[in-house]
Amino acid sequence: MSTTLEIVVPTSSADIRYPIWIGHHLLHRLEELFNLDRYSNVTILSDTQIAPHWLAELRSGTLKDTGVCLLPPGESHKTMEAVQQIWSHLHKEGCDRHSLLLNLGGGVIGDLGGFAASTYMRGIDFLQIPTTLLSQVDASVGGKVGCNFAGVKNLVGAFNQPQGVLIDTELLRTLPQREYQSGWGEIIKHALIQDREYLDEILAFKAGPPSSGSPLAAIIERSCRLKAAVIEQDEKESGLRKILNFGHTVGHALESLSHQTGQPLLHGEAVGLGMIAEAEISVASGYLQPSDVLLVEQALQHFNLPLRIDEPIPWRALRAQMLTDKKNVKGQMRWTLLAEVGQAIFDVQVEEDLVEQSVQRLWTTASGHMR
Repeated sequence: MSTTLEIVVPTSSADIRYPIWIGHHLLHRLEELFNLDRYSNVTILSDTQIAPHWLAELRSGTLKDTGVCLLPPGESHKTMEAVQQIWSHLHKEGCDRHSLLLNLGGGVIGDLGGFAASTYMRGIDFLQIPTTLLSQVDASVGGKVGCNFAGVKNLVGAFNQPQGVLIDTELLRTLPQREYQSGWGEIIKHALIQDREYLDEILAFKAGPPSSGSPLAAIIERSCRLKAAVIEQDEKESGLRKILNFGHTVGHALESLSHQTGQPLLHGEAVGLGMIAEAEISVASGYLQPSDVLLVEQALQHFNLPLRIDEPIPWRALRAQMLTDKKNVKGQMRWTLLAEVGQAIFDVQVEEDLVEQSVQRLWTTASGHMR
């Protein structure tokens, strides 16, 4: 059983359309779902953690002799050096402008592969095959591609839509528990910014080990639909798409700084902490009630995501990271906040002292415990 969504992105010349296939045991059906014969060359990009589990299944059929480029796993390898490695592999494989890159992996592989494909020979097609919950509900959908640079997350990148997204819930079977929990951070965000009733559905979902059944497929589909509805109105983040950044101004800063320590945060963990801080900023700005912050925390705690940081972070360091956020204008922070649970607003300016007070509450109590 599978579902197919179609994303339609309007452009000045012609609409960009591509499918999102969602279901169970879809990996071996790729050639049935997508016409690979029209490409002169097909290359698979993956990492050394994912490849032992799923590469052989993807390479069955006519893909058995397909070239493979493997990268080390993890956010620390989301660099320009990795992009150069992909370019070099494509060049050595003799890939031309009519080639296709299949990105088999989580958000790091999807972002790196999409960016490398967007720039190799000024652009070749790519298809996303996300293997983590986080990338299935967020990173693989919407066409944001890129890499980290100068210690800043996603500082270099582009907007470029894939030819399709194949979401196979079976791939979550080998996902570590912590990575699985991290994916729920973005799912919770979708509910907080767009759909209050969806939050109730999320809280009713049984937390536990990675699942590949139909209830999770329905959750993934709903998040993809919510994100697609935004992308179709604003592909390049000139307006509405900024609501998808709720929790990310603080979250990206925390994530980047954490990679300078021995305890790096996963993306969904950092975004969850960022959502708490930005919900607090929404309270301080007169939008939310304090009880709404507790609701955000309740949702995160349901999936065992952290609610606090053990060690305080110097405000100066955190502020410097937040000033690199791409929503900012002329050095002034622009915030995505919650007008209410289920409705986000963007381009909000907030007094810096209110931001500092709100963010510092992340380390005023023990990590992982409700206030």
